[in-house]
Amino acid sequence: MISGNNKLRDEGGFALLLSLLVVLLLTVIILEIDFQARADLRAAGNFRDDLKAFYLARSAVSAGQAILKDDAIHSNKYDGLDELWAFPVPEYPLGDGVLSGVITDEAGKFNLNSLVDVNGRGTGTAVEARQKQLQRLFKLLHLNPDLVDAIVDWVDKDSEPRPFGAEEDTYSRLEPSYHCKNARFDTLEELHMVKGITDEVYRKIAPYLTVYGEGKINVNTADTLVLQSLDIEEGIDESVARRLIESRPYESTTVKFIDALPAEVKNRFLKTNTNTFIDVRSSYFTILAEGRVQNTRKIIHAVVRRGSPMQLLYFKVE
Repeated sequence: MISGNNKLRDEGGFALLLSLLVVLLLTVIILEIDFQARADLRAAGNFRDDLKAFYLARSAVSAGQAILKDDAIHSNKYDGLDELWAFPVPEYPLGDGVLSGVITDEAGKFNLNSLVDVNGRGTGTAVEARQKQLQRLFKLLHLNPDLVDAIVDWVDKDSEPRPFGAEEDTYSRLEPSYHCKNARFDTLEELHMVKGITDEVYRKIAPYLTVYGEGKINVNTADTLVLQSLDIEEGIDESVARRLIESRPYESTTVKFIDALPAEVKNRFLKTNTNTFIDVRSSYFTILAEGRVQNTRKIIHAVVRRGSPMQLLYFKVE
């Protein structure tokens, strides 16, 4: 027979155990609530910083557009690397973050869409000269110039493969398969889809290429290698290209620039009409803008066409 005292002790022990379990359960619940609250607070903070960083980067894009617009109004003789728009904006503090940006001229690069004429044909004196120029650029970068055939096949409208090219039949056999575009490039990233353009090839050639603009190369902003590629028959010697850069800016391609070329290069320029696809002005620019708040960073890659009004052609947030 269980005595009353033992019964009371058992009930008391059970009550104590129950109390401990309740306290433990409440502790777990409180810790979970605290953890979730802290997580939500961190998430809210990250979202806040993410949003602030985005708008800082967006502000840098707007500032870049304003600089380009002002340049067009007050300095319309040429576009060159001695102008305000060409100088990078260092980290500029704003609020509790910083913004920075850099503007580059798309006309200082080779335009892939100039490999075909306005009707999408990859034949004819002018476009064949451009194809030779791109081959020259590939050679200067120690890349296989035969890859240009595949690029032309990707962008021209016909379905006949070039000697080293690729058309629908090649791409349809890939896994996964896809169509040969047979139309102009919309973005430079499309180049990844062209036969033979590996990540390594893309990394080397992409800084010298664009898909924006009319196809004329601005000799005031072109890189040394792009200038060297202009002589499609023999190439411009690096020392000559560097002298051309040292003599910039040029207000015209018909006098100072052409006259700065060695006689034999000048003759080839005129013979191949190379002077018809160079320029000293630009309309298409890339704005690479960054906003940073604490450890959060946003980068905006924007391409604009300067005009009235300013057109935003490409906008990518990273």
